[in-house]
Amino acid sequence: MADRRSFLGAVSGVAASVLLAAKAGAQAPAPEAPPKTSPLPAAQPSPNASASPKPASALAAALAASMKRFDAQLSDKDLDTIAHAIDDNRKGAARLNPRKATALKNSDEPVTRFSVARAPR
Repeated sequence: MADRRSFLGAVSGVAASVLLAAKAGAQAPAPEAPPKTSPLPAAQPSPNASASPKPASALAAALAASMKRFDAQLSDKDLDTIAHAIDDNRKGAARLNPRKATALKNSDEPVTRFSVARAPR
């Protein structure tokens, strides 16, 4: 990891993806309803769901593999899901601050404004 922020971002991404994966696994699948005939054409699959998804980055895969220390029962599919979630979180973070020049420094502080409110008469 290059710095503390990237490490904390990666760890929080792993924690969030583990929680989401556990939450999704705890939900029981809904019973299947009989198919209804509809005059509308069948829905097309999402363009995001491709037959061969792009593999996760090496960093995300290594972080996901390190999660085995905490839960030895994680399957390879679980690790792949975690790795893709880490990559998605890192991409989202990059969209939030695309220009690294605007990153905060340790010496930056929030603006403290002091004002006195007048008492109602």
